[in-house]
Amino acid sequence: MRVPRIDRSVATHVPPRDAADPLAVTSTRPRPGLALLRVVGEVDVLTEPGLRAVLARSLADVAGGETPSVVCDLEGVTFLGATGVDVFVDAWQQALAEGVELVLVARHRTVLRPFRLTAADRGLTPTRTHPILGRYAADPEVGR
Repeated sequence: MRVPRIDRSVATHVPPRDAADPLAVTSTRPRPGLALLRVVGEVDVLTEPGLRAVLARSLADVAGGETPSVVCDLEGVTFLGATGVDVFVDAWQQALAEGVELVLVARHRTVLRPFRLTAADRGLTPTRTHPILGRYAADPEVGR
């Protein structure tokens, strides 16, 4: 099984994907105490282990900072299965335990619907925007 590519540099682009690599995760550190993860592709039983590892490492890396936060940009997610929802719920529980704010940014049905169907949105609610992303905030009609 292939593990997704993980780019821990300060690059702000997501590496191109191909059929053999259904998920790409780019991790950047815009400032101390903040990790930004951009997730592109399919989050399912095959790609779950790699995403889970990146999330856990990012949460641990920022924990203990002044205002620790991990922002997950899920705009590039093309499929989110129940296993993917479990990954984010587990990460949310880890974040609570470590005193880290976990923010999921998503505005399309591909991501929002699985959270609603599994009732995961009762505790971990995806948001339409985050200041670090600098987009979507001005257009409340986007994603309706």
